[in-house]
Amino acid sequence: MVIPRTWTKPDAVAAMKEFLAAPPPRRAAIRDLMAELLSTNPYARRCAADLARLISAREPGILSKYADVLIDLVSDTPFDQWQARGHITLAAALNASTRAQRLMLTTLVRALAVDERNALRAIALEALAILAAAEPDLRDEATVVLEHARREGTTAMRSRARRMLLLLLASEKTPARGRGRVKSPN
Repeated sequence: MVIPRTWTKPDAVAAMKEFLAAPPPRRAAIRDLMAELLSTNPYARRCAADLARLISAREPGILSKYADVLIDLVSDTPFDQWQARGHITLAAALNASTRAQRLMLTTLVRALAVDERNALRAIALEALAILAAAEPDLRDEATVVLEHARREGTTAMRSRARRMLLLLLASEKTPARGRGRVKSPN
């Protein structure tokens, strides 16, 4: 993966298109992405985390083989790398395929929900909704949190909560057997 000197949204979209253009199972592309996510270089990690978030939103479960690694990265990413932490959280939520993974990640998401950074709190709302859409036991909690954020949160949190409530409502209408992974509304 070639990372430009500055990482803009067009760079991220181009990297996502390049990644997804590789024929499945994309082993080499995924290996390179995971190497960058595990990098000690904060810039490379942030860019890779953004790419992981984007490809996971486009194809939920694409990194499910690495869901445990992504969950570990959520807790291991230094606090000063908050953007990478947020992107990794969303990628982990979109790739968590077992109940144990979803519950482990939910614990980390709850901690992000009280972070001082508005962006991380908004990301926590989205991640909680994604997890709750796949894990019925989390739906009541997620609904309460999202409703509160929709009424009382910052502008970013109100907007995210409205979108995530729609995702959660749609997941309740889907039969459990056919649910599978939930696609992020991004």
